[in-house]
Amino acid sequence: MKKSVLFAALMLLVSISSSATSFIGLDADSVRIHPNRLSGYFQVPIVAQFDGYADTWQVNITYPEGVTPKLVAGITALDGMTVSYTDPTGSMQVFEAPLQVSAYYATVASTTAGIYGYYDYNLDGVYETYGNIKWEPGLHQMWEFNLFIPADFRQGYIIFDGTINSGYDARGPILSNVKSYRRTLLWIGYERGDVNGDGRINITDVTVLNNALAEQTINGTSLDEFQQAAADVNGDGIVNITDVTILINKINAQ
Repeated sequence: MKKSVLFAALMLLVSISSSATSFIGLDADSVRIHPNRLSGYFQVPIVAQFDGYADTWQVNITYPEGVTPKLVAGITALDGMTVSYTDPTGSMQVFEAPLQVSAYYATVASTTAGIYGYYDYNLDGVYETYGNIKWEPGLHQMWEFNLFIPADFRQGYIIFDGTINSGYDARGPILSNVKSYRRTLLWIGYERGDVNGDGRINITDVTVLNNALAEQTINGTSLDEFQQAAADVNGDGIVNITDVTILINKINAQ
């Protein structure tokens, strides 16, 4: 009786049915897109975080309105799709896991099932199989999206909703029917403080902001919508001399 209870407990450790951190998607809660990408393409890497071994996964993707992967070559495999393993002779091999993509990139999936890996678990020189080769626990760069960003896009969520699975593995814990959900806000704009939008925050931005505040008293601000948002350094919804002071302090602290 005690042995059966112990065995059941060990099996629970080997198979992870739910996970707080395993996911497939963007490795950020929000991703800023520079306005110069409007009416063009933006490349963004998709990652997988696995808490245990995994050999099969599928993810359904919902895109912000108007944002679509390029019709041809909208997805490019990254290093994470290359799975290394040891064969029966003890030699290292690699397997290029295929990306299975549905129409309009609504679903992306992959599996390593059917390719077996081997290990010398007791160091006797004999390599025995542990099961299908698998993605190991850790962070993997899986693929890169080439997304079209329409001219009128300002912000929206890209959602990854999927499942991660694995067959038995003698080496350690597997991911069994793990639900993966990731939602990331894509938004257009400059970094706060980068008032001229050149990708750097420096004294030039202070000058641009000072000039804009001076002009505002005469004929309205000369800042466009993205500069206006970047000029609101403290995020209170008002662009004034307080933002100039905070910007100067921010530059001095660099």
